[in-house]
Amino acid sequence: MILKKKENTNWGKSIKTFPTVYIPNDYKEIKKIINNNKNFIVQGNLRSYGDNGLNNNIVISTQKLKKIIKFDEKKGVVEAESGVLLNDLLKVITLKGWFIPVSPGTKYVSLGGMIANNIHGKNTYKNQIKYYVKKIKLITSNKEIICSKKNKKKIFDLTIGGFGLTGAIISVTLKLKKIYSENIEQKIIEFKSFEDFYKISKINKKFEYSVCWIHNLNKDSIQGLYYLGNHSKKRSTISPEILKQKKIGILILLILKIVNSNYYFPKIMKFIYRNYMKIFYKKTCHYNDFFYPQDNIPSYNTIYGKKGFMVSQFLIPEKKFKKILSEMSNYFNQNKIFYDFVILKKFKESGRYLNFSGTGYSISFTFIIDSKYNMLKKFLNSIFSKYNLKIDLAKDSILSKKNIYNFKEFKNFQNSLLNLNKRSKISSLFSKRLGI
Repeated sequence: MILKKKENTNWGKSIKTFPTVYIPNDYKEIKKIINNNKNFIVQGNLRSYGDNGLNNNIVISTQKLKKIIKFDEKKGVVEAESGVLLNDLLKVITLKGWFIPVSPGTKYVSLGGMIANNIHGKNTYKNQIKYYVKKIKLITSNKEIICSKKNKKKIFDLTIGGFGLTGAIISVTLKLKKIYSENIEQKIIEFKSFEDFYKISKINKKFEYSVCWIHNLNKDSIQGLYYLGNHSKKRSTISPEILKQKKIGILILLILKIVNSNYYFPKIMKFIYRNYMKIFYKKTCHYNDFFYPQDNIPSYNTIYGKKGFMVSQFLIPEKKFKKILSEMSNYFNQNKIFYDFVILKKFKESGRYLNFSGTGYSISFTFIIDSKYNMLKKFLNSIFSKYNLKIDLAKDSILSKKNIYNFKEFKNFQNSLLNLNKRSKISSLFSKRLGI
């Protein structure tokens, strides 16, 4: 076991902590740490945008828990330790014709982190990892538990999307998706108005995956690209070489930093990118390019300057979609607030406790942290409160306590958690900020 004091930051590099970090070799060592300590959180690969994986006191890292315990190649069921990275899991399962059923936007997340955050992605239907989890091995503050949809279901439901507050996830058993190729048959459609966007939204039912990239928002207009895709049914040999991470040069990173330091440059770059994608897009692409384009820039989280960036994702009801986006874009443009990577998706998911659920349009903004940060936080919280919007807590770092108390299921989570773990035992900056 390794024990050291070190700096911890979220992926946005906007929050810094200096905890004591334990790096245990196996779950037995995790048990000892939990028995002997209070005020800790279990941590994966530090890819969370928010503060749910951070603690100023003690962090238990799962980076050495990276074994694939069992893989049924015929049934497509895999059991793996929580520290396994999605990238390493894909290297094994895709060669046998299987894929992860729901994927986030990066391969460099841990399996335990995926479960703790109940990740969602581009799926048109059943867009949460919870649907595919068969079993979780968990160490709570006082005992070891194996839970599933049939066994200890309440703990199972609390853990998926529970942000590590129910205990240390040791291993996970997942049902995988059958594929016959490493390729995605994609379709990219440009839209230049809300009317165009609504029309395209109606056809996405024909596709397994759908997501929008917004390049421009104004008071009464929206422009961007709609990405639609299906796994190719043309059989092909899947090569492990394609899974290697591409590296980008220092010069490109420097250019990106310069671009992000000016309010107007990103608008120009978005315009160029939109037209590039329209002209040169490939109908058939590798799943890496469809699901994980940002992984081509391994250090993209460093391009936003010393203070970093934050992500805010929330759900807008369909009937209020144009009204709310127009109000927000008007505020951003008037105050020259920088925002980047605006991702939009039609969303319809049910869920309990802290899970991101509801019906409408899920939208995600990336904001650089600068002198307008506090003003921006106040504005966003006022929008959340005014329209009673549901927030994706997996990416959040700004939601105020008074807004979270509006969610009925939040109180249910609080009460259920008290029966499972003492509040002083497992905690994070996230849980302290929201009073969990």
